[in-house]
Order: sequence, then structure tokens, then C-alpha cells
Amino acid sequence: MNTEEALKTLGLNDKQVAVYLALLQLGQSTAYRVATKSGLKKPTTYVILDELIEKGLVFRVPQMKTQHYVARTPEEAFARASHELSQARALLPEILAMAKGKKNKVSALYFEGVEGMKQMLEYRFKEHAGEEMLGFWATDKNASPELTEYFKEEYPKKMQRHSIRMRGLAPADEQLEIYRKTDQAYGRNIKQISTKDYSSEVAITVTGDLVRIEDYKNLQGMAIENEDVARALRQIFEMVWRKY
Repeated sequence: MNTEEALKTLGLNDKQVAVYLALLQLGQSTAYRVATKSGLKKPTTYVILDELIEKGLVFRVPQMKTQHYVARTPEEAFARASHELSQARALLPEILAMAKGKKNKVSALYFEGVEGMKQMLEYRFKEHAGEEMLGFWATDKNASPELTEYFKEEYPKKMQRHSIRMRGLAPADEQLEIYRKTDQAYGRNIKQISTKDYSSEVAITVTGDLVRIEDYKNLQGMAIENEDVARALRQIFEMVWRKY
């Protein structure tokens, strides 16, 4: 992949790439100089510059007698695109679900990274408002610090706002005591199991027809939308819950 092809992944066409590269090489410049450098006609260059401004890749320099333009750095351009892609990805499951309808919803979704894990954990919160989440929770000793901070306050508060109750089994790990101190405040009903019997770093939860597999250590997760799988997991959970 060459430079032009790389920039086209940002959604740019040939003329937009030519103008962006010309302005990047010139630094702060006028439309006339950009037109000369890119080989495009001046009226076309003005149009392309406006398009790049809308895309957030170029901005006008204020308070100058002659209009000047500056290109954002490639690092800024790709960081912006990455952020927008992340936001769009968060909505993808809802879009796919709407397209396929309730009976044929997406059966499995894969998530990765800290933001991906947060998206998975909050997936379909609105639909499950007022329901109970059952879970085999895990230790977080090797989890990302950013994710553990999210678990301490932000996540349980979002659960509360949607009136989602939590009932689960968790390792009797000293590191998890910080969560046990707030169980009552956040309405969590947790039974602890000796780490000799249960010390998993992967949590499994079920709410309605949705099963989540949460690997905090490797920042990977899967959301499975399958009533049969959810029913089986609920039965397993209740058997273990009665034992403890």
C-alpha cells in the first residue's frame, strides 16, 4: 500500500488525496499555491479544500487578509478516523439487529480491547432494564487498570440506572474485597467461593437471551444471543448457587 492508497482508507478520492498531500508538503498555504502544487484548477481546489474541511482534515487560518489553509497531520487524521470507527462499531450490533429483525438477530459478536470490552458489557442494557443478571464472576488481578477502574464505579452505576440486578458467584479473593464493600450499595447479591475451587480470570454472565464471555486478562469478549444457550447457563448457575 502506497501513500495515496493509505489516505484513501480515510474515505478520500483521488483529488482530495492530491490536495491534502500538496497542502501537507506546503505547510500553511493559499488555495492558489495548493492548486499549482496539486496540478488541479483553482476553482476545483477551492471545492476540494471545503470538502477536506468538512472531513476535519484541513482548517482555515483565521484573521488573515488572504485566505490560508493548513492540513492536519497524518497522525491526527488517522486518530480521528480511528475514533469515529470505534463509535460506529459500538452501534453495529444494534444496526444489524434492526436489519435482521428480532427472530434472526446476530447470534455472536466478538469484542476486543478496553473500549470493546466496555461496549460488550453495556450491549443491550436498555432492553434488559429491570431484569436480573446472573454471573460467574472472575478475579481481576491481571486485568487492565482502566477496566478495573470502570468496574469499581462507572459500570455498576450504569447497571443501577437501568435497574439491572446482579446475582453471582465470585472467587473469595482478597483483591476483590473492594467490590464486596460496595455490593449492598449497588444491589449485588454475591456468594464467594474459595479460590482453591474457583479462581477463574474469565467471567461468564447471562441476562435474558444474552450470554457474555469476558476475558479481562486478554481483553477479549464474546456476546452470544441464543435463548437455548442462555437457558442452559441459567440452569447450571442455579445448581451451583444452591450448592453454595
